[in-house]
Amino acid sequence: MRLLADSHVHTKFSADAKDDMFDMCKTAVDRGLSYICFTEHVDYNQFDASYHYFNYDKYSDAIERAREKFGDKIQVLSGIEFGEPHVYQKEFEKMLSNKFDVVMAAIHYIGRDKVGVHWVDGTYEYDHVLFKDYTNERIFHEYYEELLQVVKLGGFDVLAHLDNPKRYLKESGHEEEIIGEIVHELVNAGIAIEINTSPLRRGYHECTPDFEILKQYLDFGGTRVSIGSDAHCCREVAMNFDYAVNLVREHKATLGIFKNRCFITI
Repeated sequence: MRLLADSHVHTKFSADAKDDMFDMCKTAVDRGLSYICFTEHVDYNQFDASYHYFNYDKYSDAIERAREKFGDKIQVLSGIEFGEPHVYQKEFEKMLSNKFDVVMAAIHYIGRDKVGVHWVDGTYEYDHVLFKDYTNERIFHEYYEELLQVVKLGGFDVLAHLDNPKRYLKESGHEEEIIGEIVHELVNAGIAIEINTSPLRRGYHECTPDFEILKQYLDFGGTRVSIGSDAHCCREVAMNFDYAVNLVREHKATLGIFKNRCFITI
């Protein structure tokens, strides 16, 4: 299976990313990709650096210019990674009226009864809340509870980095029952899962998710899988994709990308 697509990439249109779209496209071309999908952060949590940061009009203009410049070398796809859509449902519905190739949903915050716990670059904002009140088990539990609500809401194409806390806690969650509920809802809704390689570059030995959850998803009847680096700079584009491609091949999942919000096998 040849490396073809990085379906989760951030540029300067996300508050926490470093490089511009042209540089990301050039890197992707140099690394032999056929597709790159820019999935910028859309967040409405006031504690987040990306709060009201995303500008759809400027982003769309940049996408068109990237397609004009690189269209003969790589397909440039547009998307968003919307944080906590179950909390910001009106904003989510409004954002869905715009044109994207793919809409991803994610959980970045838990503990909304207090001030929130946010995973950022391997550290935690609001550490005093986290380390005073949260064990690793509680972080995973509350994360999965929030994620289940997101999946039940639906309306998106791909669930981003399921099992996300592992990339910072350096361990996996083990709540099989609620993970099973999440996977069952994903399959029933026809939502794809992403194999996100970012934990590998952070020193962990698994993707989010890895073989256990991927196998559950496939056993429940799910088929659609994308691979994303979650790159926030050029250096990270398609990093560690050999591992993810082998994971998809081993479990005979169907790898694809989204175009005009339709899944296309690659």
